[in-house]
Amino acid sequence: MEKKKVVTDYSKLSEELLKLYDETYPTGIAGNTIRFPNVKEEIVTAVRLETNDTIYLVKVSAKPKEVLTEEQMDDLVRPSEKEESEEDEKSEDDEEPRNNPTSDDD
Repeated sequence: MEKKKVVTDYSKLSEELLKLYDETYPTGIAGNTIRFPNVKEEIVTAVRLETNDTIYLVKVSAKPKEVLTEEQMDDLVRPSEKEESEEDEKSEDDEEPRNNPTSDDD
């Protein structure tokens, strides 16, 4: 008997299928996605999820990704000068105190 084939959205998965999804992709879906055109000729990204009687293509993220400005990218990639100077001050404070060879008891 051939398995039934269903295309569905991640948000519409039942609790049982969500559990199977998490078991099938415990470290994420990277490298396991497929892309195909839907009836509107839009490219859809999905992953395969299989049960005893059904093969599901689970659509993931149909929303466009947020586009960052150049300034936002710089903030993510390079910390600001203020943050760098604060980090330098913290690392100086974290240094072990040096042993003083002289003592006031002498």
